[in-house]
Amino acid sequence: MIDSGESPGLGGRMVKAALWLVGSNVSSQALRLISSLVLTRLLMPDAFGLMTAMSTLYFGLVMFSDMGIWQSVVKSDQGTEARFLGTAWAVQLIRAMILVVLVCLMGFGVHILSQSHWIQVSSVYADPRMPWMMASFAVCAVLQGLESMKLATAQRNLHGKYLARLEFLSQLAAMLTTIGLTWWTSSVWSLMVGAMVNGMTRTLLSHFYLPGKNVRPCWDKGHAAEIIGFGKWIFLSSIIGFLAANIEKLILAALLSATSFGLYSIASTLLAAVVGIYSSLNGHVVFPSLSQALRSHRDDMVRIYGRVQRIVDVLLGGLSGALIMAGQWAVWVLYDPRYEQAGWMLQTLGWGLLALRYQVVEQLMFANNQPAWVSANNALRALGLVITVPAGFALAGERGALLAVVGCQFASWPLSLVFKWREGLLGRASERWWLPAVLAGLLLGWGVDRLFLAIWPGHA
Repeated sequence: MIDSGESPGLGGRMVKAALWLVGSNVSSQALRLISSLVLTRLLMPDAFGLMTAMSTLYFGLVMFSDMGIWQSVVKSDQGTEARFLGTAWAVQLIRAMILVVLVCLMGFGVHILSQSHWIQVSSVYADPRMPWMMASFAVCAVLQGLESMKLATAQRNLHGKYLARLEFLSQLAAMLTTIGLTWWTSSVWSLMVGAMVNGMTRTLLSHFYLPGKNVRPCWDKGHAAEIIGFGKWIFLSSIIGFLAANIEKLILAALLSATSFGLYSIASTLLAAVVGIYSSLNGHVVFPSLSQALRSHRDDMVRIYGRVQRIVDVLLGGLSGALIMAGQWAVWVLYDPRYEQAGWMLQTLGWGLLALRYQVVEQLMFANNQPAWVSANNALRALGLVITVPAGFALAGERGALLAVVGCQFASWPLSLVFKWREGLLGRASERWWLPAVLAGLLLGWGVDRLFLAIWPGHA
C-alpha cells in the first residue's frame, strides 16, 4: 500500500505532513510570541510565574494518567475499526473523570499546605490564588475527555493539514480571548479563561471539522486489554517523562519567588518556539512513519530513521549554538527592561536543545514496541533533576539551578546509544552531523551578537 500508485509513498506523506505541521507550528509560535509581547506589557512577571506553576501541576496530572490511547490507535492493526475507537474513547472519558477529581483534590491540598505554613511564604505555591486556579483546570480535563477519536485517526493517517489547522484555530481563539480579557481586567484569571477556550475550541473542531466517521463510546474486553496492556508502559513512561521534562519547574517554583520564576517562564516560552515544532513533528510525523515502516519492512525503517536523525542533528545543533551565543538578544529586543534577566536564562537553556536530538530514537523505541527503554531514559533525567537542581541552587543560586537543569537533559544519551547499538543503527553516518552543526551555530550566534552590539552598544 505504501508503494502503490493509488496513494503517495510514505516518504511523500511524511514530507506533506511535516510541511503542514511546521507551517502550523511557525504560525502557532508567532501567535504565542505576539500574545507574550502583549501580555507582558499588561501583566507583571509574577503572573507568568503563577500560571506556569499551575499549568505544570495540571500537566503533571494529565501525564500521570496517560494510558497511551492515541498511540494505541496509531500503532494497532485494528486502529481503524469503529469498536476499537469506541473503546478507546470510553477509556479516555474514564480517565477524564479521574482527572477532574484529582485536580480538585490538588487545589485543596495546596490550600491546606499553604494555610499550615508548610510552604515557603515567598514561593509561588504560597500565592492565595493558586488553589482556586488549580481547581478551575477541572473544566479543561472534561473538555479533553470529550475530544473525538478522529484526532487519533488523523495522526495515524498523517493528516497533517487538518491537525495543523485545528491547532492553529484553537490557539488563535485562546489568544484573542486572553488578550481581550487581560486588557479589560488586568487579571491573571484571563490566562485561565484562555486555556479553557483553547480546550473548548479544540474539542468542537475535533468533532465537526476533522475527517472520518464519528464513533460512540463502547466497551470491548479484547480491545480494552490491548489498549491498557500497551498503555501500562505509556503510563509508566508518561509519569517518568513528565518528571524528566517538568519536575525542574515544580522544584524551581518552590525555590524562587513568583517574579524570578516568571522570568524563567519567559525564557522557557521562547525556547518552546523551537521545542514545540520539534515535538509536534516527532509525535505527528516521525512516530506514525516509523510505525508504518516497521509494519512494512525493516529496511524502510532504517532508511527513514537515518534521514530524520541527520535532519534533526543539523537543525538542533545549529539552533543550540546560535542561542548560546546570541539568545539574550531575543529578550532584550522583544521585551521591556523588567524582563531583561530572562536573557541569560535563555542562553543557558540553549545548551539543552542539543540534548533533544535523541528524542527521535525514543520515538523508534515506542514504534518498535519497546517503551521500557523510554521509561529508563526519562528515569535517568528525572533522578538527575531531583538531585542536582536543589544542589545547584544551594551552591550557585539561580544560575546553578539552571545549569543543573541543562546538564540533566543529557543523562539519557548513554542508554540511547546502547539501544542504537543493539538495533544495528549506531554508526558514523548517524553521529557525524551534530558537532559540526553546533560549531556552525556558535559562529553564527557570535556574528549576530557582534552585529547587535554595534547597533546597541549599551548592552555590552
